[in-house]
Amino acid sequence: MAKFKDKYRIESNRARFWNYSDPGDYFITICIYGRENILGHIENGVMILSEYGKIVESEIKKIPQYHKRVIMDVWVVMPNHVHLIVTLGGYDFDNGISTVGDNDNVPVDGVNPAAHDSAPVDDANPVEEIHEFPLRVWGRGRPNRDWERGRWGRERNQWWYDPDYKPTDDEIKQYRKQRRKMLIPKILGKFQQQTSKQINILRNTPGMKNWQPNYYDHIIRNPKSYRNIKKYIINNPVRWNNDNFNPENHNSDK
Repeated sequence: MAKFKDKYRIESNRARFWNYSDPGDYFITICIYGRENILGHIENGVMILSEYGKIVESEIKKIPQYHKRVIMDVWVVMPNHVHLIVTLGGYDFDNGISTVGDNDNVPVDGVNPAAHDSAPVDDANPVEEIHEFPLRVWGRGRPNRDWERGRWGRERNQWWYDPDYKPTDDEIKQYRKQRRKMLIPKILGKFQQQTSKQINILRNTPGMKNWQPNYYDHIIRNPKSYRNIKKYIINNPVRWNNDNFNPENHNSDK
């Protein structure tokens, strides 16, 4: 995480050629479409959820039901965005909550998340470089015994694991296609779809976009970074007046 004026910023909105099914901790930010403050408001540093915000909070709590490997630690619902840390355990990890495993598709009521108007995969911006290789799962009790098998065993021959390889345009398209099948995009696609559907029922706005078509992510690489990001998420409501996502601030470069 980079800092600007002592505030944490979201870096690039996708690690180039990273396997988003790999075990690890993922810091995710998803914004409401047009950054409209529909999820609630801040009073004295406390987030007061609207009816739509309550829908979003309720669905965040359900995310561990999406897949056996998902662990949720910390999140916050803000007036026009959410921050959350989604952890994927090892390939044989079972959170004891979900019945969906790696051999199953994350259910989205029969709808392919990539076909939904809030699908998180961004095909508008070309992927130009390979970086962020390879992540090691660190302590904190995270399940990691399958890390080597998952990282180097299952797809070792895939070209995107070679940091020195320069992909062709066709190979970039291949990676994007593969990314749609990865676990983090599937999980976030379902979350966006489920919340959007419920919000539209309440608003009587069928088919309306409620989320930005893309999201921001950061792969957390060590315990210190994890602690800093967790603290940032917890303190986000208190710092709303200085938040780059606050539409009242005109110095945002997001």
